[in-house]
Amino acid sequence: MSVFENTKVFDDVAGEAIQAYPLSAGAHARLLQLSENATYLVEDAHGAPEGILRVGRPGYHTLDEYRSEMAWLRQINDYTPLIVANPLRADDGSDIQIVHAGDGDDYFCVMYEFLTGSAPDENDEAAAVRQFRALGETTAYLHRQTEIWNGTRELTRWEWTYDTILGDGAIWGDWRAMPGLTDANIAEFSRCCDVIRRRLERYGRNEHNYGLIHADLRVANLLVEGEQIKVIDFDDCGFGWYLHDLASALSFIETKPIVPDLVNAWLDGYRKVMPFTDTDFLEIDTFIMMRRLQLMAWIGSHLDSDPVKELAEGYIDGTTELADRYLRLFG
Repeated sequence: MSVFENTKVFDDVAGEAIQAYPLSAGAHARLLQLSENATYLVEDAHGAPEGILRVGRPGYHTLDEYRSEMAWLRQINDYTPLIVANPLRADDGSDIQIVHAGDGDDYFCVMYEFLTGSAPDENDEAAAVRQFRALGETTAYLHRQTEIWNGTRELTRWEWTYDTILGDGAIWGDWRAMPGLTDANIAEFSRCCDVIRRRLERYGRNEHNYGLIHADLRVANLLVEGEQIKVIDFDDCGFGWYLHDLASALSFIETKPIVPDLVNAWLDGYRKVMPFTDTDFLEIDTFIMMRRLQLMAWIGSHLDSDPVKELAEGYIDGTTELADRYLRLFG
């Protein structure tokens, strides 16, 4: 069943979950987004925000994976200059509420503090360049924190590898299932996958290019307040190449003419905190192409969502444009 086919079960779970938290009288949960999970704004009786509730889709993450996410968030807030939404404690002191729903499944629920700010404006190019410089610095702080934190290796999270992104074990599904693909599209994109796999094997994994990453740093998961970038939604965080975080920041805008300026701004910010080598630089296009195909799988499995339908318009043509260029460079 699609996660979009039955919102009532998520609503019921959210209503029960918020009872576990020290909220004001009349607090209620209002659905904001239903994707891999359901996200709710928790408001008081007058509409003022008290938190953000995430109701996990059964089977998407284990309890240990949620606990690992909570542990990383607290480390980020305690040991970096970054602002991320901390999980809020329930009345029993726990981070995670487990709600047994009427459909027989257990739902893991987490309440996060509400952060002020607004999503970056992709159409304001001057602001976008400034924000990508800040985002690059923010991303580097995330990567540095995971390198120096002794607890990183003890976490239980997904591994974002070629196999789990594009291969037989792809977490978001097979990109070939995207409606509208032609045989020619599939042949060209498959060639891209072959090149991506070979280049990743050569790039390799080491302590300087692979570690704990956010994995979904697109505009929808960023808040801007003044010059401050705030990062939300660590639901897909896991172990992967650091460059995946750059590629994910360009999600759905990869074909825009401003992308080279955004990449350069991101690199300027990143290098303030962490090194970025020529070897890393040579693989930027590979990670952008890999992310684009990964999102094709995600779109193909979420077309019952109106926002995703909008993203799907022209997506195959844009991917073809990227693939043509990628194969000219590396094919």
